[in-house]
Amino acid sequence: MEWRTFVKEYFDAVHHAWLDGQLERLRPFYMGKEHLQAEECGWVNRAYEQMHKRGAKLLQVKGRVAPTCWLETADAVDITVFWTGKRWYLLQGRLHEEASNRLLQLRLDKATGQWEIVGTRERRGDPKSERAEEIMLRRSASAYEDAMAQPLLVVHGAGGYQPEKAVAYAERYWNTTNPAYPRFTDDCTNFISQCLYAGGIPMLMSKEKGKGWWIRTGKSADWSYSWTVAHSLYLLLKSGGPPMRAVAKPSAADLVPGDIICYDFNGDGRFQHNTIVVAKDANQMPLVNAHTTDSRMRYWAYEDSTAYTPQMRYAFFHIRGV
Repeated sequence: MEWRTFVKEYFDAVHHAWLDGQLERLRPFYMGKEHLQAEECGWVNRAYEQMHKRGAKLLQVKGRVAPTCWLETADAVDITVFWTGKRWYLLQGRLHEEASNRLLQLRLDKATGQWEIVGTRERRGDPKSERAEEIMLRRSASAYEDAMAQPLLVVHGAGGYQPEKAVAYAERYWNTTNPAYPRFTDDCTNFISQCLYAGGIPMLMSKEKGKGWWIRTGKSADWSYSWTVAHSLYLLLKSGGPPMRAVAKPSAADLVPGDIICYDFNGDGRFQHNTIVVAKDANQMPLVNAHTTDSRMRYWAYEDSTAYTPQMRYAFFHIRGV
């Protein structure tokens, strides 16, 4: 079997496993029982279990998979595939639609004479953003808050936050790029910053990348760490200071559309992802939009992410504005 056919058949099996939870259908694609057990703890099973815990019934999955690049040898191939699709589910008699685009990396092996999967992970991360984040992580949270307390120039008006405008922006650009802004490989925080700005949060300008919350476009394009780096925005939100004047909430249920969720996938205190709440489901729990893995109306918990670990922590912020 040609590896492209193998990959297509694998994702067909994934779609069916999402629907009925029958992970046995994935066994032919993995090398031995141990790999199937790893998959049972992975993103396919968590997607099914998350629906089950919510009391939702997944009705239909529609997806398209296209290889974007690959490195092939005689008995192995490393492939990056772009999955784009939608899921429809019923929750308390209400129909919901969820959409996402995922960039996944697969490693296939043919040492036994037939293709088998030996690794699956979601591709994410921008080296430039990671370096910026490492710089910010060398500062303590208190030092960062002290820096934010220094007088800075606030621009773009002084009105309050209009969450409906932030949500409208998140809906408009969830799977595309506003040409007025740069797009990063790890684009989640850049996207959230744009949403907040569209909602009326004023930029907090500074000449230093480690201060304020700002972006300059054009020939002299530059931006603050807090505009593009997940942990830096988390620290700004946590401070409760300008320009967002965020209020930490104890649970996801306390959030409303226009609020922000931060994700620490490894539970080590370093937050790597941010989303914006755009709606509430029939259980009054948040549905979010995000970039990097472009997502629309995705359930907030992210248990179906390949980055998920049992140690994952969340931070929930209500945005008050100026």
